[in-house]
Amino acid sequence: MNKTIPKFRKESRLALLLVCLSTLHVQSFAYSQTEQISVSIQDGNLEDVFQTINAKSKYKMFFSKAALPHSTINLVAKKISVKDVLTQALAGSNLSWELLDNNIIAVREKSPHQQQHVSGQVVNENGTPLAGVTVLIKNWQKSAYRNMQTSTATDANGQWGLLIPQDDVTLVFSFIGYQPVEIPARQLRANASPIKLKPAEGSLEEVVVIGYGTTTRRLNTGSVASITAKDIASQPVSNPLAALSGRLSGVLIAQNNGVPGSAVQIQIRNQASLSGTTSGSIPLYVIDGVPFTNFNGGQPATDNLNSFGISGSSGGLSPFSMINPADIERIDVLKDADATAIYGSRGANGVVLITTKKGLSGRTRVGVNFNTGFTEVNRFIPMLNLEEYLTLRKEAFANGGSTPTEANAPDLLLWDQNKSTDWQKMLIGNKGHVSDIQANLSGGNESTRFFFNSGYRRESTVFYGDSKNSRFTSRLNLDHTSSDKKFNAALSVSYANDNSDMPASDVTSLYNLPPNYPIYDDTGKYYWLPSSSFVDNPIALLERKYFGNTNNLIANANLSYKIMPGLTAKANFGYTVTQLNQNSQTPISSLNNTISNPLGSSRFSNTKAENWIIEPTLDYVKTIGEGKLSALIGTSFQQNSSRSQTTNGSNYSNDALLGSLSAAGLFTASNNLVYYKYNAVFGKLNYDWKEKYLVNATFRRDGSSRFGPKNRFGNFGAIGLGWVFGKEDFIQNNLSFLSFGKLRASYGTTGNDQISNYLYLPLYSSATAYLNNPSMNIGTLPNEYIKWETTKKLEFALDLGFLRDRILLTGNYFRNRSGDQITDLALSTQVGYNSYKSNLPALIQNTGLELELNTTNVTNADFTWKTSANFTFYKNKLIEFPGLENTFYASSFLVGEPLNLIRLYHYQGVDAATGMATYEDRNADGVINADDRYVADLGTPFYGGFNNTFSYKGFELGVFFQFNHRFGVTKILNSRPGSMVNQNDYWLGRWTATQPNTDIPGAIVPAAQSAEGAALNNSYNLYTSSDAVYGDASYLKLRSVNVSYQLPKSWTSRVKMSNCTVFMQGQNLFTWAKNKYVLDTETTVQGGPSGLGTGTIAQVLPPLRTIVFGFNCQF
Repeated sequence: MNKTIPKFRKESRLALLLVCLSTLHVQSFAYSQTEQISVSIQDGNLEDVFQTINAKSKYKMFFSKAALPHSTINLVAKKISVKDVLTQALAGSNLSWELLDNNIIAVREKSPHQQQHVSGQVVNENGTPLAGVTVLIKNWQKSAYRNMQTSTATDANGQWGLLIPQDDVTLVFSFIGYQPVEIPARQLRANASPIKLKPAEGSLEEVVVIGYGTTTRRLNTGSVASITAKDIASQPVSNPLAALSGRLSGVLIAQNNGVPGSAVQIQIRNQASLSGTTSGSIPLYVIDGVPFTNFNGGQPATDNLNSFGISGSSGGLSPFSMINPADIERIDVLKDADATAIYGSRGANGVVLITTKKGLSGRTRVGVNFNTGFTEVNRFIPMLNLEEYLTLRKEAFANGGSTPTEANAPDLLLWDQNKSTDWQKMLIGNKGHVSDIQANLSGGNESTRFFFNSGYRRESTVFYGDSKNSRFTSRLNLDHTSSDKKFNAALSVSYANDNSDMPASDVTSLYNLPPNYPIYDDTGKYYWLPSSSFVDNPIALLERKYFGNTNNLIANANLSYKIMPGLTAKANFGYTVTQLNQNSQTPISSLNNTISNPLGSSRFSNTKAENWIIEPTLDYVKTIGEGKLSALIGTSFQQNSSRSQTTNGSNYSNDALLGSLSAAGLFTASNNLVYYKYNAVFGKLNYDWKEKYLVNATFRRDGSSRFGPKNRFGNFGAIGLGWVFGKEDFIQNNLSFLSFGKLRASYGTTGNDQISNYLYLPLYSSATAYLNNPSMNIGTLPNEYIKWETTKKLEFALDLGFLRDRILLTGNYFRNRSGDQITDLALSTQVGYNSYKSNLPALIQNTGLELELNTTNVTNADFTWKTSANFTFYKNKLIEFPGLENTFYASSFLVGEPLNLIRLYHYQGVDAATGMATYEDRNADGVINADDRYVADLGTPFYGGFNNTFSYKGFELGVFFQFNHRFGVTKILNSRPGSMVNQNDYWLGRWTATQPNTDIPGAIVPAAQSAEGAALNNSYNLYTSSDAVYGDASYLKLRSVNVSYQLPKSWTSRVKMSNCTVFMQGQNLFTWAKNKYVLDTETTVQGGPSGLGTGTIAQVLPPLRTIVFGFNCQF
């Protein structure tokens, strides 16, 4: 029987053919079209596009003419992928395409229930394709996705493809060691740019900045400790260096005090110089490739802005108070020779690389960050109350056989015996207020990207009265890449203005005034004792004001051009200028009114510091065999200048005129002018074979104007080796739990040129006129042979990863030996000078073990718990010093002992009959003198920190503790216990006639009249140099806590926000210390002892507890 074959319409036949071809199609879209063609279609249509693909590629287009829309196509491009051609041509139409077998591309109309194809490429930050990236439909567990493929992975070229049900789904891209990214499918179809994944913080793929380049933690051969923008942003600090405290192994940080703008000192791997006043230990700071330093040859060596200016209550002014923490993307600290030798003579003290934020391609983003809160002192010293103080004073007079008089005991005979003042609460017990607002704009495309941020911060202090500091900052970063990817320009400019209205001095040290010291006299004026008493009225001192205005401009340009594949020429240009105007006023109202006719005074200072640098380099990269060779060669030209002038005006009769120099009855002036030049050539060679065997070599030849012509140039270099043994077959086959393993070693030399300028020249200064003729004297003897201090650095390290890198452990052992120490050499008095600067043959050794641990304890869809910790065990020793006994340092140092050695008398307690302090006569000669001291055992000091971060849905909690185990002062004695100075409550347990069984000596006045009293007074001469006040000075600090909540997308989308977070942050919250008699365990003063941050030099305003509340929103 004959059957009639039905006639199908053309569209039906096309649909049937597509169904047949689809059955042959492999359901994997990871192999998208990467073939590139040239297209030139003007005023054409879709059929023209398809015919071009047929003619110029291996693909054949299958489509229905009747289904094509009547739209005009204009598409002109060279070397564009077929995928991008189709994406652009079909954009906005009702057509979709699909790759079938045999290189057939089928074009069909979309249907409401038709799956749509989306594809792309995933790369890392450097543009290298990432294979194995998981691509997953968000919320894939939904029943709507049950019978379809919801995930795929990228191929070897980073390519991927997936069928999705509709455009409104969101795809999640995730890969081990990288931050997951969520992107709406609609955005992927509209933008064909590759998706860039950023390394997760702390992961092995995290990019770290090194000298003149970048690398990853996986492939780095040097020792680098890092902190990222997230860590900095979670702390309410005004100085970015303060955010580093406790977070980096091998890096010890101390803030001089808690006054806004105060200096922060950093010591990397201990002290490498004999004297902190002769040669400096300041690290080299580099911002976006440009050295940022203000060291100008002053002594002691500092990089303070006011080194040759005026000091207010903040002491030294840190140049980093001009840097907005919100501008910083990351800070990397280079420690070993492999990492620092490329910086030559400036790398001995370590290198701190600061990278600022850059714009990202994509839509323009607007961000606003605002926080406000309060500051306060987080601990006070327990002091005697008025009754206890008066009892102590009366007892001291009785023990000394002395009689109180109105002259020597006004606190007992003249002042109120019932009314007291808590001087700590009065002077520094107030609450300060802080507000900070940041606004930024960023965005761009693949060619040009920009980042602009402006910030304003205002902060008052806890001092009695009204004082404040404000700072305005603004930064613009621009990056441009040419269309052919050969030329790149990165331009950056930042401006900062800081205004300070502060007390002229830190009155914190007056916390120990007698509790009943009156602030005002009977007439309502400030109360003063005669100047011979050396007792100041602290409220009167706060009338003395410091006004400072600082302007800072930093500009740099990084240009690069790819001459040929693998060869790139770069040039780095940088310019920095800082202007500081200061005025310190001493009004009549703040002076001792017991002096007849006091007159006011005022100091004016102007400083201008400039720094410029040019660094051209050549980079070469080539694949050799299964490895990659990279080489760099460059040169550096740098010049610094610093000009300052200080004018002292006196004899002001009116306090209202203190701001005018012309109103001074008398004035004197001084000035300082410093020039510094620095040139260098350097090179670096790196070879990486299979990402398994790593070699890195660096060399640098430096010339510095601080040295004489005999030794102006120095050579420095290093070699670093790495073996990623975790990639070896015998490891992978037998130790499945070990996901990463690397051995590192490095050795090299670095130098230090932080010495005074012009030591090789005879410097003259004006002297008293001789026979009415001008005369000059040589101030110091020149030494034209002065040369570099040199540090030889050796390191061995082990990096391990366990359980797919959920546990990362790093151990570094280092040994640094520093020689050619620049310090004072003793001379015979017949020369006319007692010393001159020279290189002494002393050799200092610093050794240590650094441990870093990063763990991901729990991670799932809703909850994450991560922990990080670091420990640094260190030891410092003077291992050689020939002729030490003939130098100024014979009584300060011992060969074989640490530089910060402590010689102590052995305290044997109290004589129960007299209350005297007694000490061991170690040499049994019947006399207690310096020969009876012993060198204290400092034990095994170590420091570090540990952090825990908890995330639950939109909530995040971060808690960071800092610790330091050390030997030091545990008890503080303010003059003799019994003098007209209050004491801490330790002295409640002192010896008395009714309480003879104690280890604390009795009270005494300095001017004791009886023989017994004089003996008791003299017994205190050695007390603070004995082990009675030394011991375990360890401490634990709750350094920071941050709590944040990211508002749900459903809320923020209503007000056109991409995200918004509300937060609370706290800094310097609590301290638990063995020594409870200091305001802070770390604060110190510039030019202090070799032990950085001992907290025992002076009671200064400590870093304050800061608590803020705020929000961070992106639009």
